Amino acid sequence: MSPHNIISEIEGLGDKTAKKLIWNARTALGMTEFITAGDIDENTEYITTGSSELNRILGGGFQTGKLTEVYGPFKSGKTNLAHTIAVTIQLPRKQGGLGSAVAYIDTENTFSKEKIKRIAKRFELDPKKVLSQIFHARIYSSDHQSQMIQKAETLCKTRNVRLIVVDSLMALMRVEYVGIGMLARRQGVLNNMIHGLSRIAETYNCAILLTNQVSTKMMGMFSANDAIGGNIVAHGCHFRVMFKTKGFSSNNSLKRRAVIVDAPDLPPEEAEFYITSVGIADTEKGDVPETKGLDFEVETLFEEEGEVQEDGITTDATDSEEYTLIDVKGIGDGTAKNLAKNGIVSVEDLLNTDPETFASKISGISSKMINEWQMNARTLLNA
Repeated sequence: MSPHNIISEIEGLGDKTAKKLIWNARTALGMTEFITAGDIDENTEYITTGSSELNRILGGGFQTGKLTEVYGPFKSGKTNLAHTIAVTIQLPRKQGGLGSAVAYIDTENTFSKEKIKRIAKRFELDPKKVLSQIFHARIYSSDHQSQMIQKAETLCKTRNVRLIVVDSLMALMRVEYVGIGMLARRQGVLNNMIHGLSRIAETYNCAILLTNQVSTKMMGMFSANDAIGGNIVAHGCHFRVMFKTKGFSSNNSLKRRAVIVDAPDLPPEEAEFYITSVGIADTEKGDVPETKGLDFEVETLFEEEGEVQEDGITTDATDSEEYTLIDVKGIGDGTAKNLAKNGIVSVEDLLNTDPETFASKISGISSKMINEWQMNARTLLNA
């Protein structure tokens, strides 16, 4: 699978010799013959994500032999997913794993042994054994990242590694290659990484998870998040999944949304899941079994449903009250407290308010402002 210019750099080999070696190797492996589509042996295996909903839209879980890119904003659950499948791949095949090891390439220094231990206990695995099957590398430069991707291939040969996690793909490159003048060089390095990972995935039937950061693009009055890396990453990955947070703040809820952006054989579906201290799950508490040794509490990132804070603002409820007033664009903490004092404590109250009547009761708030808040609230609920 190697291009001849790389082989020709080996001392003692020239261009002609390198090309002859590669062509003969392809012939020996049957790579120079066309076969009918019916004879293609895909040999695809699946790794559970820890969430049945996420598994559903992925066609059964993360696929081996493929590159899967997961991108999203800060705290959308990318690293949580990486930790979860680093454990679930070690499960027996009947439980959604492959009984295999993991190579974890950590560019952001976000790997957590404690989180791995909690996830292992959730799946009734021995934490020490699970940690011994995760081969971690802390990365400090893009050149170091390229080197360790090649090193990960040796682990596939010698340590039964069937999953390579790169968390995240572009973190170091967006720091080292700054400005339009460096773009071509960066994309060249990135292209080599993607193709190297694709070759490893196909050669060893290994699953590759690439987490990716996003940049915010302004489109008139609106903004949207898009993965960085451009077309090199978009064309190089087989599956692209976008994670979204709930509302305007990632701390409002543990609930997250996954969207299939691109896939060769999957429809553009969406699914909801939760990020917890025991990994990706279908509920905010995680599917924690009643087993000895599970001596930890599931973290809470938001107030319980229907709880009323000291300022009198309801934090969560159901249906139209799923969001709080401060989730509505244009309403801050101070305004929300002022509204609560005058009887508007939820988004539903805001939508049911007559702008003219309410504006006449409170100084500093006009009917035009209330109309605008109501429009923003409807946009929020529709989204």
